Amino acid sequence: MLEVEKIVTVPIDQNAYIFYEKGRDTAVVVDPSFNVEPALRFLKEQELKCKGILLTHGHFDHIAGVDALRQSTGAAVYIHKNDADMLTAPARNMGTLIHRDVQVAPAEHTFSGDADLSLGGLPIRVLETPGHTKGSVCYMAENALFTGDTLFQLSIGRTDLPTGDSAAMKKSLLRLSKIQGEYTIYPGHGRSTSLQYEITNNPYLGDKKWFLS
Repeated sequence: MLEVEKIVTVPIDQNAYIFYEKGRDTAVVVDPSFNVEPALRFLKEQELKCKGILLTHGHFDHIAGVDALRQSTGAAVYIHKNDADMLTAPARNMGTLIHRDVQVAPAEHTFSGDADLSLGGLPIRVLETPGHTKGSVCYMAENALFTGDTLFQLSIGRTDLPTGDSAAMKKSLLRLSKIQGEYTIYPGHGRSTSLQYEITNNPYLGDKKWFLS
């Protein structure tokens, strides 16, 4: 059974996650932000070894803790190739929006399109979901779906920043709306929700008029 620990980080309430299977000693971290001490403390308390750092996209608030976590755990970093250069380019990762010069070392692994990963025995499906950024992805693990800034509770990520694309976002959201079964949605900001709830209630997801505009 998959367990998920949520860690909220200031200054803009970004959600980082640690997920692991109960009874096993391996874990994966998604989108570590500015303060990684809570994540490191949790890993130590639960006697977990971080086997990978997954990034949903390259914006500063989702990558700021990468180097600190990587140095402490030795875990490799994964990101879509279209956002890979954001890690080393503060002007591209939008840290300048809050006057932060965020820059981290390049990722050890990049991917293009959908992909299947296995980290510490945890099978993970990568879904390519551009729109918020050109390289935005979602990660599926068991009944969990980590959506970054693609899908929020009753909302979606903005598309007006560099490499954002509203047409691509529509296609990505339509794709998510066609996923069969129920998943818990773990977004990059805000509360967790469920896929079926969002398909029914989110004005941007599913067969809504927004897709016809």
